[in-house]
Order: sequence, then C-alpha cells, then structure tokens
Amino acid sequence: MKRKDAYITQILALLLMLALKVASYAASPAVVFADTAFYNHYSYIRFVSGDSIAAPSADDFLDRAAQVKFPVGQATLPADSRTLAELEQQVLPRINADSLELVSIMIHGAASPDGSYQLNERLSRQRAQMLTQFIRERLRFPGSDRTMTEDFTVEDYPTLVTLMRRQADSDYATVKALCDRYLPQVNSHQSQVNGHLSQGNITALKAKLQAAQGGALWRRLLRDYFPQLRTARIMLVFRKYEGEKMALSTLTPQAMPPQLPDSAQLPQSPHLPQSPQSPQSPQQPQSPQPPQSPQPTIERLPRRELLSLKTNLLFYGIYMPGYDRWCPIPNIALEYYPKRGHFTYGASFDMPWWQDYDAHKFFQLRNYQLHTRYYFRPSQQPLRPAVLPPGSPQQPQQPQPQQPHQPAFSGFFLQAYVNGGIYGICFDADRGWVGEGIGGGIGMGYTVPLSRNGHWRLDFEAQVGVFVTKYDPYQYENPIDPAYRDNLYYYKWTLDPDLFKQRQYRWTWIGPTRIGITLSYDLLYRRYLKSGASFKAYEYMPVIPEAPEAPETIDAIEAIEAIDAIEATVPGGSPAPAAPHPQKKGGRP
Repeated sequence: MKRKDAYITQILALLLMLALKVASYAASPAVVFADTAFYNHYSYIRFVSGDSIAAPSADDFLDRAAQVKFPVGQATLPADSRTLAELEQQVLPRINADSLELVSIMIHGAASPDGSYQLNERLSRQRAQMLTQFIRERLRFPGSDRTMTEDFTVEDYPTLVTLMRRQADSDYATVKALCDRYLPQVNSHQSQVNGHLSQGNITALKAKLQAAQGGALWRRLLRDYFPQLRTARIMLVFRKYEGEKMALSTLTPQAMPPQLPDSAQLPQSPHLPQSPQSPQSPQQPQSPQPPQSPQPTIERLPRRELLSLKTNLLFYGIYMPGYDRWCPIPNIALEYYPKRGHFTYGASFDMPWWQDYDAHKFFQLRNYQLHTRYYFRPSQQPLRPAVLPPGSPQQPQQPQPQQPHQPAFSGFFLQAYVNGGIYGICFDADRGWVGEGIGGGIGMGYTVPLSRNGHWRLDFEAQVGVFVTKYDPYQYENPIDPAYRDNLYYYKWTLDPDLFKQRQYRWTWIGPTRIGITLSYDLLYRRYLKSGASFKAYEYMPVIPEAPEAPETIDAIEAIEAIDAIEATVPGGSPAPAAPHPQKKGGRP
C-alpha cells in the first residue's frame, strides 16, 4: 500500500512539473521561423542574426526609420498619418501573428527651431512619448524598458544641416558653419538627445540664423526645411535565427535606403538612439582608428554675378501724342554688382530716332542716365572653398552636382539718379523744338528673379525728379517771308538776325520722370581661381572637404566679411553724343 502511494505521488509530481512547464511557455512569446519577405517591404523593420545587436548609423536611421510628421506647435498624433495607418493595419498585426522576438524599438522625437526653447522641448518629448504609447498599445509583446529606447532632440539642427547638404543648398556652408560655432557638441550624440545642449548656445545660434541675409535665410528655412523636422521616427529590430526562409542578403530594393555620397564632414544626426546591449555578448573595446585625410573633390560652384545687361520693356510700347503714332524707344542699361554690400551702380542709354519728312514729324532723343541703387537685402560674396595647392599629389574625385544659385541683389531697393540729354521734336510744320537738358531725382523698385539660377530678373521701378531744359522753337519755311520756299527749317525769330542767340527759352519739369519694367540678364561673372571676369556662370574647382578632427569652424557670416575675393573690372566707355538737331532737306535751322 505504501509503494502504491509512492507511485501515485511521483506521478502527481511529474504532472505538476509538466503543467508548470506548459504555463511558462504560454507566458512567454514563442519564436516562430517567420517568412521575412513580407517585412523587407518596410525599411524601418530590420533583422539581426543570432546574438548580434543592431547598430544603425545616424544616416541609416534617418533614411530608414518610419516618420510621423506633426503640424506646427502640436504633439497629438495626426489622424491622417499614412505611417500610423500602415503600422496599425498591416505591420503590427503581422508582427503579433508571427510572434517575432523583439530586440529593440528605437523612437526619436524632434521639433523645428521656430518657437521658444521651452515649447520645443515639450513638443519633442511629447511627440516621442505619443508614438511610444501608440506602439505599446498595439504590439502584443511590447517589450521592456531594456528593449524600448525613447529620446528626443529639442531643436533638430543636425538634421537641418544634413537635409541642406543632400539638397546641395547654396546656404549649406553658412548654416553648417554657424552650427559648428555655436553648437560645438554637434558631433556628439549624447549631447544632442534629451535636451542636453546648452539653451544659451541654441538661442545664440537662432539669433544668428534669423539675422543672416536680412532675415531671408530664416524665412526660407522655415518654408522649405522646418516642416521636415517636426517629426517622431521609429525603427523596430527583431532577431532572426538560422533556418528561416529569407536570408538577410536578399533584401528587396524597396527596403534599401538611398546611398548618398558624403564628400564633407557633417554634424552627427541626433536620430540614432543607443541600442541595448545583449547580455550574451559583452561590448568589446574598439581600438582608436587613425584619422583619415579628407579626399579632394571637384565641385561645380556658381560664380557671383559682376555685370548685367538690361532693357526697359515698357519703352517698346510708347505712343507719342502729337506725333500720332507708336514710337518704340530702343534702350539699354548696364548694372555693376560689387562683391558685398547694399549698393549697385548702373548706366542707361535711350535713343528713339523717328522721323517723317513729308509730315514734318520728328521724335529724336538721346538720353544718358547714371544711377546707384541701395538694396535692402545685402550681397554676400560666397565662401571661397579650400582649393588644392599647385602640384598637390592628391587626385580629385568626380565632379559633384552643382549647387543652386541665389541672385546677389533682389527684393526692394531705393535709387538715386542724374541724367542729361539732347532732343529734337516736331509735330507739324509750325511746331518744333530743339534743345538740351539735365535732371536728377530718386526712385524705388523691386527686383524679382525669373529663372531658378537667378540669372534672369525683372525690375519694377518708378522715378520722380526735376528736369531743366533750354530750347528754341523752330518751324518749316522762312518765318519772315513765308512765300520764300527753300525746304529748310528755321528758328522762330522775326527780329534782327544779328541779335539771335540759341537757347533763349527755358522750361522746368518736376514730377514723375520714368517708369519701367526692366528685363535683366547677368552677362559677366567673377572668377574664383583667377582675377577678372568670365561669361561662364559656373566654375569647376578642386575642393578639400573639412577635416573630421576640426572642433570648430568659423562663422560663415564673419568669413564672408573677411574674404577679399577676386578683383573685377567694369568695362568702361559710353557712346559719344551726336548732334541733336532734326534731319532736314538741304539745310538746317
């Protein structure tokens, strides 16, 4: 009887142990050899083999992480987000069904620099928290604090610099140099996340960016780049064991990130969270690698404009009262652009030369004008790249894509001018005037770039001033003896011919003197490597990228003021004035 009880006790103990084992398996996620081909269509889902730990680079995280964009000033998950809909309806249900072993979930929130520092800190933190909560509520085995990594960047300047570099933005050097100056920790990931950057440094950087180019740079960044910084990003990493159907090397093209050249040292992106370390594989110390010298590249750099050719389009549609017909006024102008500053200098020449002998009608004019303009947006000579020294053994790489060009002078301007001219105007046989005059005044206008590279522009301008002229009236035939026919023009003078003196009449005009819609084309450009000018708008230059060890670069705005680039000359000379008198048959008045 005792032996029978012992057998029963052993059987019950075995059954109890078996039940406990089954319960332990039910309480933990099962590892299923899932077909990973489905997940290869989603770049933000990655697999690691065996006990290895995923360690994506900063650029890799930026390229492959799923991105949720937020409206300005908000941290609530947007209801119309395609990324959230994809996660909720397709990806997370499939992960729950396959019971994949989770290695890491990396979530990063960020805010754009517009707004106060305190507001951006709250927004970036809440955006990361909201996405984390979204994942935890929908993932069957959401993981522990060891596998869930959540961080944020208050104002995401490193990503701004990376985006501008990839777009070959013409202001990339300016923004990057400012970030390097005021955020020297920009190359350290630990200093970028969770608001570790100094608020004072960020405030100073923001003030510099807002003041650059008279505020135009900040407005363009706000429009073109800041919406891409108001995000929360996520990447999911799972473990893949031997025997599964899909090899890691057979990723589909849709899952691979774009490979972008990196010809210059850039600030490290803050989007890479710290990956958790596996307890089975302790971290091995890495030996320091010797710094590599930067490889030179050939870049196609836009040259700064030096001289533009212009013509006033409105002058080609002039109708002359008294002359009673359309009289287009041929005109041409040149404008010289200095290397920096607000002022430009120009000259223009107008020359209508219309005549009708039979109807005794003349509209002949030569007007010369000199002017200077003050643009509210200043010109800034671009930074001269680090050019390879003569005889350098280093061979440059292939040419890089050209950078977009911004016109040197655009927007509102004020203008001052002086002018002088000669004229001969006749409406019929009895009404004609010939004389000279001088004047001066002020004006204002607005310059609009027409082409993407800024080489074609349109000026809208208006001038007011004073014009003082001395003149003499004249007529057809002899004023003393009208019956005398010699087909000549005479001054209207009936007294003693010995008492006649030219320009006995004077007239002064005060009011509008010119309106214009002027088409402008940049004709000459400043060279980089040589002094002088060229008709080519771009120049290929061997450039040495910045060394990775450089702790800090100079302020681009201060560098622009300090660099004295190429000296340029302005082609001189103007057409010599011709005689102002109207044409006639057989004589002159």
